[in-house]
Amino acid sequence: MKKEDILFLNQLVKTLEEAELKLEEAYDEKNYESFNNVKKLIIQIQKKISEVAV
Repeated sequence: MKKEDILFLNQLVKTLEEAELKLEEAYDEKNYESFNNVKKLIIQIQKKISEVAV
């Protein structure tokens, strides 16, 4: 794995952690539109992580 890939994965993980907090926040506020948007973002990030990690 290249150094660039590791740095990119690190950034994706940080973004995933931030998105998790926003997901919890949207859930607590019962903001379902925001919840669904963040959930989609998390799924996209997970796909990118899978692509890079392979």
